[in-house]
Amino acid sequence: MFGKTKVNTQQEDLDKLLEMLKNGASGDISEADASLFHDPKVAEAYNDFVKGWLKANNVFVMRANASMTEIGDSSVVKNMIEEVKRQSEVVDNIHTSGTELENSVTNVQFAVQNIQQNSGDVLVTTRNCSDAIKSSIKTIDETAREVEQVNGEMSGFKVNAENITKIVDQIKDLADNSSLLALNASIEAARAGEAGRGFAVVAQQMGTLSNDTASCADSVVKYVGELLKGIDAIAASLSETSDHLKEGTDGALKSVDSLVAMTDRISEMNRDIDAIFEEINTQSALTEEFIALGNTVASGFERLNSECLSTGEHLYKISRTIDMLRSDMARQRSVLTMQDWITVFEVDHLIFTWRQYNNIVGFEHLKIEQVNNPKGCKLGKWFAAQTDPRIKGCAAFGKAQRDHEELHRHATDCFKAAQAGHRDEAMRHFEMTYQSYKELCNTLADLHKQLRSAGYTEVTDYIRKT
Repeated sequence: MFGKTKVNTQQEDLDKLLEMLKNGASGDISEADASLFHDPKVAEAYNDFVKGWLKANNVFVMRANASMTEIGDSSVVKNMIEEVKRQSEVVDNIHTSGTELENSVTNVQFAVQNIQQNSGDVLVTTRNCSDAIKSSIKTIDETAREVEQVNGEMSGFKVNAENITKIVDQIKDLADNSSLLALNASIEAARAGEAGRGFAVVAQQMGTLSNDTASCADSVVKYVGELLKGIDAIAASLSETSDHLKEGTDGALKSVDSLVAMTDRISEMNRDIDAIFEEINTQSALTEEFIALGNTVASGFERLNSECLSTGEHLYKISRTIDMLRSDMARQRSVLTMQDWITVFEVDHLIFTWRQYNNIVGFEHLKIEQVNNPKGCKLGKWFAAQTDPRIKGCAAFGKAQRDHEELHRHATDCFKAAQAGHRDEAMRHFEMTYQSYKELCNTLADLHKQLRSAGYTEVTDYIRKT
């Protein structure tokens, strides 16, 4: 009966052990409660197995942790993405400048074309003006000659008028003589009496003719005098006109010379404008070629930017997968030392820092509670869980807490700027977050030393021996 009871208790312990092994195979790796076993050594043996298995995982966890310092550091990806982005912006600026240059060249081309056309019109107009002035000079010359000819004829008129005056003087003399003869004839007729009556009539007629002739002669002299004055005035006017025509001819000739010089200069300008127009046409063709090449480069950079983002996102997904495996193994499948945990926390915050950049470029979309939660993160909880005064009382511990808070504060500012769409501001806060992370690393290095001084010296040796 006693033996049977012993067998039964052993079977019950075996059944409990098998159940725990099945649970372990399902993922529930927890230590056995020795109070539930009839033989506590069975539970202790199982627990030693679990601890040994978990401790054996420490090497894997710490190797994965060390790998994440390389995989989780996205500096190369960031530099690649940011450089391609910067170069894409430069290419876009070049493309924009090229388009503006093309528009400017086109505007200049149209302007020069208008100048070319207007210059040609001016040249034609100038030549027409020159021809018109030359024709006018010819007409003026002919008019001047006609004026001189009229002036010469007026001189002849004046001579003839003066000759008329001389003839009239002779006529007046004859009239005076005839009047004297008529008077004498009248006297003689009176003396003759009845016999001289007929002669008296003739004498009377001669007297009347003499008086009329004298009167007409005076009128002729008067009109000839006025005619001579008119001829002198006309001659003076013709002379003045001739002088003005000569001056006009001289001025017109000078204008023609100026127009000829202007025409020559405009012709030279036209040749220069034609040359400029050819140069602008060449520049326009080169600008079009430049724009086409710029479009090709811009398209290439757009594809490159897309490929870089795709590569970065792919690397991010790989790092997240490895990081989750590292984190799960560290927290559920290992028994890390205090020194190991400080190293894990350091890598945790390297990943945390770079997740802010991933959020900026859109590889992942964080939530504010994932960022602004320093007390809820693993390191924050570790700070709160420490009770050893040798740890809590050291300077490195307090500074590590402050650096940790500062890191989360900058990360929160980075997150908020990214959410608002202010990429440049978000990048500025990211750089501050990264600097805070490096400061935290320096402080954690000091904390490692303080822990060793306090007796926490055990460290998992994960370096592969060759």
